[in-house]
Amino acid sequence: GLPKAYYAASKNVDTLMASASGGVFTSVIDTYCKEDFAIFGVQFDDRFKVIHSYSESIEEAKKYRKSKYVQSDINNSFKQAETFLKDGKKVLFTGTPCQIAGLRLFLRKEYENLFCLDLVCHGVPSQNIFDKYMKYIEEKYKGKITDFTFRHKVQEKNGKWNSRNVKIKVSDKELVMNSSEDKYLKGYHSGLFYRPSCYNCQYANQERISDITMADFWGVEKLYPEDDVHKGISVILVNTPKGQEVLKELTETMSLKEVDLDFVIESNGQLNRPAKKHLKHEDFFKHISNERFDEAVNKCIPNPPLIKRIASRILPNEVKKIIKKIIKWRG
Repeated sequence: GLPKAYYAASKNVDTLMASASGGVFTSVIDTYCKEDFAIFGVQFDDRFKVIHSYSESIEEAKKYRKSKYVQSDINNSFKQAETFLKDGKKVLFTGTPCQIAGLRLFLRKEYENLFCLDLVCHGVPSQNIFDKYMKYIEEKYKGKITDFTFRHKVQEKNGKWNSRNVKIKVSDKELVMNSSEDKYLKGYHSGLFYRPSCYNCQYANQERISDITMADFWGVEKLYPEDDVHKGISVILVNTPKGQEVLKELTETMSLKEVDLDFVIESNGQLNRPAKKHLKHEDFFKHISNERFDEAVNKCIPNPPLIKRIASRILPNEVKKIIKKIIKWRG
């Protein structure tokens, strides 16, 4: 019975490094799009607006890789997809679950040549919030942003890779910041400024509406302690027979292992419930209307005291856990 869950990682190291986690999107387009196809995905346009667009080339569709933590403008993608489908072209459509639901409502019928790929979504801020953040970065670093990546993989001191970083090119500088340094990531991961509908999203559960759902594989190191998982492992949920067909062919480019569906659901919050609204959500929107982006974030999520910041840099995780327990117990 479906859905089924799979551990998935590209066998190609370049693909892994260029992807947010395990390279699922790249493998699916390589498998599904052989001839006469159109791939719909999300990219930055030349003004860093996040938009849906389509591409009829695999190479060009690689710009759709990596998460964009902003609500994309669908513009006329649904209409374009319908035209392609009616012409008998294969269409691979990627987006958030609510966007895939929108596409299915728009089409009003099932197409054999449509394949939908969604992701486990935490919530999306509006373009307006992202624009304010970009403006703050440009003012702070005195230059124009020429390139932006949300899930930049960085190797840490312990040799492990992690992808919760932004990489930004501003004039001739290249900034790489993690989620404690970068104000947007900090607000994003705390649920501070998503769209209001995201906090009661009806798609943040196990009832998926796509053929395949992709996500970061949280908790994978518990299941596979001996695997080198930190370069990026995705989890794939196969939701339909169509998804199962494509999965069979993914074995050429990916290492796949079936995993316990319950474990995946348990360790991925957004498969159980929508994101929690940050207590200062309303305050943030009051501040942002007349203050700089960073000030609005700082007022809602103050930096931890210096001693805590130093401790978190130098103490090993085991010690941190013990300290947290002691503080809880005393509190």
